[in-house]
Parts: sequence; C-alpha cells; structure tokens
Amino acid sequence: MIKPVIISILYFTVISVCMAQGSVFTYKGPESKEDQRFIYMQKVLELALNKTKEEYGDFRLQATAEGINQGRLLLQMHKSIYSNYFFRVSITDELLEDFRVIKFPIDRGMSGYRVAFTNKKRQNSYCAINNKEGISKAIIAQGIGWLDSDILKHNGLNVYTIANYKSIFEILSLDRVDLFFRGINEIKAEYETERVTYPNLVIEPCIALYYPLPRFFVTDKNNIENANRVEKGLKIAFEDGSFNKLWEEYFRDSIELVNLQSRTLIKLDNPYIKRLCFCKLLQYCI
Repeated sequence: MIKPVIISILYFTVISVCMAQGSVFTYKGPESKEDQRFIYMQKVLELALNKTKEEYGDFRLQATAEGINQGRLLLQMHKSIYSNYFFRVSITDELLEDFRVIKFPIDRGMSGYRVAFTNKKRQNSYCAINNKEGISKAIIAQGIGWLDSDILKHNGLNVYTIANYKSIFEILSLDRVDLFFRGINEIKAEYETERVTYPNLVIEPCIALYYPLPRFFVTDKNNIENANRVEKGLKIAFEDGSFNKLWEEYFRDSIELVNLQSRTLIKLDNPYIKRLCFCKLLQYCI
C-alpha cells in the first residue's frame, strides 16, 4: 500500500512539472511533409505567447497530426477535440458566430490577393483577360473545405475541389486542371518546393484576383483567457515592430516575386463575410 505522504509527494511533483511546462497551445500541423504553410502560423502564435509570458506564464506548443485538411480541422473545432486549439482560418460570418475570434489579421490582409499556378503549356493563355468572365471556362483547382472554393463558385467560376492539398500540384502538372490560385504570401515557398517534383509547374504571369479574405486565429468560445492572451501578445508585437519583422522575413520575397503592380487585378465579391467591421483592422494591413 502506498503511504499518504508518498501520494502527496507524487501529486505535488506532477503539479510542479505541469506548471513549469505551462499551458499547452495546439496549432495546425502540415498537410504533407513538404507543406511549409504552418510554420509562419506557429511562429506568430509563439511570438504572441512570448510577448505575454511575464503576465500569463510559460507555455508549450504542439501541432495537430500531419495530413489533416481544413474541412476536418473545422469539424475537430466544432467537437472541441483539443482544449486549447488555435487555428488560423479565413473568417466568415458563421465562424464569427461559432468560435472566439482573435480579430487581428495575422497575414496583414494579403491573402486576399491571389495569383495562380498553371501548367507551363498555358503560361501565356490568360494575358488578354481583364475580367472574371475571361476565366469562367478555366478549371480552377481548390481544396475541399476552403472558403476560397466557395467564393470562386459564388462568382461564377468553374471550381474543381480536391481533398488532398498535395494532389492539386500533381493534377495541375498532368494538365487535368488549368489554374490553382494561391495567396501572394504563399506562392513563392510552394513554387520552390513543388517545381522540383513538377518541373512543368509555373506561376501564371498576367492576372491576379482580389477579394476580402481576413485570416484570424480562432479558438473555442469558452477559451476566453487564452484568447485574450494571444490577442494582447499580437498587438504588443505589432506595436514594438517584431510582428512586422517576422512577416517581412516570411513574405516580402514572395510579394516581390509576383509583381502585383504589373498584373490585371480582377476583383471578386466575398459574400460570406458581412458582419465584420474592417475599419478597426486597417492599421494592421498592408
């Protein structure tokens, strides 16, 4: 029989270890081994938590399992699979209602500017286009569960959805779809990674889409204290310049690569967000 004094020692040892490790914050892991998109989100969350460590205490970060797509992640959020899960998502009125939203645009609003991957045999096929009708017959690949898919469909474009993010590059390389639009913050890293496997993958040079697409961290509605901590940390990091420094490190080269000023910008409507006031967020955007 274990003596009460030993039980007490074990109990307080476990409590002390947990306190030393701090709160566990879960973030979205990669969808494939080559997927680098999650790294910036991890760094932003880590930055916000470090900025508030003196007030709130230590923390630990852990990623979700590899290979979980966005649709499944949203289901996990609804089912509260993780107790302290912060997931970056393109916001909608529905998500504003369902989750606690940290209203800070962690990509500075640039995800609303979209340029496309295409097969190099189609590299110059879209240079004469100046409106959405001009690309209405093109088959545009997007991921299942992505808000972008719904936005493009709403605007009358021909969207083919695919469950596996990695597979989109493969079918584009095989010329089974025409275009795969990405945020101007994402495309450089993806191009450098995927062109090794798919050498006929190119960045379409002439057009860009734009629609409002604020991306925020969301968490469970009841996760109030941790949500307040993340929001406070993000604002501190923005004010002291460390947030913009991180953003520049990850995305400045990608923005310069796409040369947005030289492209025909086609504006689309985003009907899924009407309740958010953008006026208070513009100070954080590019």
